[in-house]
Amino acid sequence: MKIIFELLKEYGADTMRSFTVIPDFGGYFASVKEVVEYTPQKITLKIKRYLLKIVGENLSIGKYFEQDLLILGKILGVTLE
Repeated sequence: MKIIFELLKEYGADTMRSFTVIPDFGGYFASVKEVVEYTPQKITLKIKRYLLKIVGENLSIGKYFEQDLLILGKILGVTLE
C-alpha cells in the first residue's frame, strides 16, 4: 500500500487525504483554495488545480478555516474536474 501513496504523491495527487464524506451529515474538505459556487444543492470548490463539485440536499458551509472546510447536509455525490 505504501507504494500507491508514493506514486500518488509523485504525480501531485493527495486525494486519499483531501476529503472525507460522512453519510447524512456532510463532509470535511482540505486544501480548499476557493469556494467557486455555493447553493443548497451544489457547492464547487477549487482544490489545487482542480474543481471539486459536491451535490446534495440542504448543503451549507459549517466552518472554513485555513483552507479546511466543513460542509453540512446530505452529500449525494462528489466529482473532480
